[in-house]
Amino acid sequence: MTRTILSGLLAVILSTSALAQTTMSNASHRNRSPARMTPGAKKAGAQPTVAEAEKFIAGAEQKLLALTLKSSRASWVQSNFITDDTEAMAAAAQDDLTAATTELAMSARRFAGLPLPPDTTRKFNLLKLALVLPAPSNAAEREELTKLAVSLESDYGKGKYCPTGDKSKCLSLGDMERIMASSRDPAELQRIWLGWHAIAPPYRQNYKRFVELANKGARESNFTDVGAMWRAKYDMPPDAFAAEM
Repeated sequence: MTRTILSGLLAVILSTSALAQTTMSNASHRNRSPARMTPGAKKAGAQPTVAEAEKFIAGAEQKLLALTLKSSRASWVQSNFITDDTEAMAAAAQDDLTAATTELAMSARRFAGLPLPPDTTRKFNLLKLALVLPAPSNAAEREELTKLAVSLESDYGKGKYCPTGDKSKCLSLGDMERIMASSRDPAELQRIWLGWHAIAPPYRQNYKRFVELANKGARESNFTDVGAMWRAKYDMPPDAFAAEM
């Protein structure tokens, strides 16, 4: 079960780790204020420079790396010790990461069209695509989305199938994984498969709202929906990736 639940956590780590990998080789930028532009860059109508863009992205890398570590640790605790308190901790940490990433991605638009070195251009693109789960810019909706995401993950981890209806003889996800891996009885495999999926209907409305909010966040980032945003991570336009598939 831990392996299954942590797969979502791994996706979050990987989505920002690529952005942060080159930070170590850029030591001259380490002590600069995260996501803070130079005074000249703040002047109305001032054109951004390559130096300002590189300073901005270096600060963004530092800030997101720290927040990603914090969120990952909270998520690990929540995934392995599922309680209302650990859910709240994980949701708060994820909300901080989502808010910072969204704010930085919006601020990065100022540098759009600026002729940058290829590595810096790629970093800006990765920043735009850093979120696995794009959130709306509205703070209340962003918080709602992060709470839904953590709650649904916990529901998945806590889900149990009770074959006989006896609550004292229920099967956890881990129990069912072992049966699916070892049993060669088609009837038993079908029963376990259908039993596991039977726990999902109560979560339908939460998941529907989850998708609505995530798609809204993707549209605010100029993507058709979350699927298009995910497909854009493959270094080609989303429609080109879909065509190849």
